[in-house]
Amino acid sequence: MTDLTSDQWAEMNLLLGPLPAEERVGWAARRFGDDLVLLASMQRTSVVLMHMFFTLGLPSEVLFLDTGYHFAETLRMRDEYQRRFRLNLVTLYPELTIEEQETRYGKKLWTCADGQPECCRLRKEAPLLAHLRGRSAPVVANGLRREEGGRRAWLPALSPDPRTGGFQFSPLFDWTEEQVRACIEAHALPVHPLHAQGYPSIGCYPCTTPVAPGEDPRAGRWRHLRPAQSDDSPQYCNVNFTDGAGI
Repeated sequence: MTDLTSDQWAEMNLLLGPLPAEERVGWAARRFGDDLVLLASMQRTSVVLMHMFFTLGLPSEVLFLDTGYHFAETLRMRDEYQRRFRLNLVTLYPELTIEEQETRYGKKLWTCADGQPECCRLRKEAPLLAHLRGRSAPVVANGLRREEGGRRAWLPALSPDPRTGGFQFSPLFDWTEEQVRACIEAHALPVHPLHAQGYPSIGCYPCTTPVAPGEDPRAGRWRHLRPAQSDDSPQYCNVNFTDGAGI
């Protein structure tokens, strides 16, 4: 774990709170240097942050986790941003192929409630942590926002991640959906085409469905594991520590 004290984390969050998001990113780049990376899912907030890293001229790695289960549209988004902005985009892969994983576990892990957490761990969390292992205190930027609710409702800009000895960094933590959309429109940024087809939150294709009007934006994630007439189902893949990873 980084040797910064809890008082120092609090001071950094007090400093970051009033700053515009782009200045938060610039501060993190100056403070953490090469230890700053961006975890990009290719959804709206990722689009905003990739553009910020580009406009600031940051050489930071932009990490994309290729689970083997992505929608084709997600992979095309990754390729489009790499071409357009010449980002230092690094695609990370799981240790096992889908076929090897199914052989080892004797089933498709994503089809059952007891297998889903392990599937997400193997195909998302494990490749990320393996890639970060060589850094003393990595700072992983993400697009999480308080407005998303749930465990994210009290999200700070910067929080420790004991898995890596570094930090989770959420420069858009206080942004609204309207601010995200306005930023995308102002810069004419390409967005994931499935957003326009009823997918406000996009993950792996076997575990993501469209959302009906009035449903929670994350209702389409792992819908097949939700008991009938119940909201009791997985909500996060846990690649972000504040969503519950490691707990």
